[in-house]
Amino acid sequence: METIKLTRARAHAGLAAMLLGSVAWSGGALAQNVSTTNPNAVTTSTTTTNAATTNAATTDAATTNAVTVNAAARGQNNNSGGASSRSGATDPGVRGGDPGAGGALPGLNDVERQYFDVAKEVFQEVDAGPDGLGPRFNLDSCSGCHSQPTIGGTSPATNPQVAVATLMGAKNVVPPFITANGPVREARFVRNRDGSPDGGVHSLFVITGRSDAAGCNIAQPNFAAELARNNVVFRIPTPVFGLGLVENVSDGTLEAALAANAQQKRALGISGRFNHNGNDGTIARFGWKAQNKSLLLFSGEAYNVEMGITNELFQNERDSDPACQFKVTPNDSTPLVSENTASPAASFQNDIDLFAAFMRFSAPPTPASATATPVAQAAPAGQTTGAATATTGAASGTTTTGAATATSTLMASASADASSVLPSAAGSAAAQSSSPASSGASLTRGGQVFSNVGCQACHTKTLTTEKSPLTGQSNVTIQPFSDFAVHEMGTGLADGVSQGSANGNEFRTAPLWGVGQRIFFLHDGRTKDLQEAIQQHASRGSEANTVINNYNLLSRDDKQSLLNFLRSL
Repeated sequence: METIKLTRARAHAGLAAMLLGSVAWSGGALAQNVSTTNPNAVTTSTTTTNAATTNAATTDAATTNAVTVNAAARGQNNNSGGASSRSGATDPGVRGGDPGAGGALPGLNDVERQYFDVAKEVFQEVDAGPDGLGPRFNLDSCSGCHSQPTIGGTSPATNPQVAVATLMGAKNVVPPFITANGPVREARFVRNRDGSPDGGVHSLFVITGRSDAAGCNIAQPNFAAELARNNVVFRIPTPVFGLGLVENVSDGTLEAALAANAQQKRALGISGRFNHNGNDGTIARFGWKAQNKSLLLFSGEAYNVEMGITNELFQNERDSDPACQFKVTPNDSTPLVSENTASPAASFQNDIDLFAAFMRFSAPPTPASATATPVAQAAPAGQTTGAATATTGAASGTTTTGAATATSTLMASASADASSVLPSAAGSAAAQSSSPASSGASLTRGGQVFSNVGCQACHTKTLTTEKSPLTGQSNVTIQPFSDFAVHEMGTGLADGVSQGSANGNEFRTAPLWGVGQRIFFLHDGRTKDLQEAIQQHASRGSEANTVINNYNLLSRDDKQSLLNFLRSL
């Protein structure tokens, strides 16, 4: 027993020194074997990670597809993973209570608030054939994809794609990777039949057979054949809360945040870079690979790709069969005559402008507070709750508090072993252990652990906006828990799809604000379990390997505090 304690103490002391940048470690000194089951892979691999080799491996799209993309398996992997039972800590599950999101930014003037209200209504409209739906589409409304925990969020517990497949007499077959209790997904093919890169969205459904699309007879993509080729990868919807504030963060602020703590990041094997717009060279920041420059571009692309509706940014039909066109192109255009909405300004806007406005005026999600302790809620019948982060590490270790209640199902940290929390990179003292009855203390401790293990190296907690013509958006400090850079995530998360300058292994650091109320996690929705999502960050070539090693060395109680903290966001 004494030998075990001594070994553990040395391991923590070494990692603490590494995080502080005071010791130059060899690869062997920090090597730790981490066996993780990759739901995308044909086989399960065991990887050895260390600070020296974290950034060494970069696989191309062909290798990624051959080794890590078993699309059929991934499509069915929607249960909570086994990571919780392996570590002893448990994901408390989707936080109940008020969504704390979906409303307008506080302090908007009357004109802005009217504009937001109309924009939110349009965001929820269901489109049909006469509106330009299809001919190929994934869903028939924006809010269908973005509804958890409220309008503007992410994939809901019950997938609306199952019902829309045969709505109004449509003859679609639901692909095996779309299930009633699984996430809303879009499908991309990694490569074309000739072996050249594809990467584009292949819409799940067609309007053939619908009562509002008489005469259209196009067929769905042959997903069975592409699944057999391991050629299908997935994306789930990203939340859109607070994105106007993100849009208003300057490039200089993002660059400074990425450059901060350089010594610590080098020790952790973390680098990262921005996906720049190819025309003006500025930083793109929206989408799983930060492929979209602005909220307007994000809206226009989604309207065309997800719903098949052409617009003033994407004017051309994705399927030009004239028998399947039921509205002039572009389907959505700027009205020249007032549409008489409750907002005079909105009455002269096209849909994509209003979608962007809904996001731009939307308030960011609010974390649990002293009056709203995070409590796990029961999932719908047949639904397994749990969930997680979506990219590497996170914020500068500060605290989020939550009041203790007798009915809280959060497990508080009870560890008296201060060595189970590594001294933070900022040099602050180790967090004090918390009482088992105090969930607030557990969240405070979890915030410190979050920083100590290195999560903040990518999930930057705070950013500040620049001046804005909109009310309440100038010089605002926000807490998105993201650097909005793209990072090498290794073979385990790689999808083989390049977008902009982001390659097949890279993903944007997913913002963690609102993570406590999400159901599905990682870019493809492969898990609902927070522990599993954390473990999935580690694989060959991932920048997160050392951080996950640090996490694995934590005590059960400190892991639990970290999970509680994340579910409080």
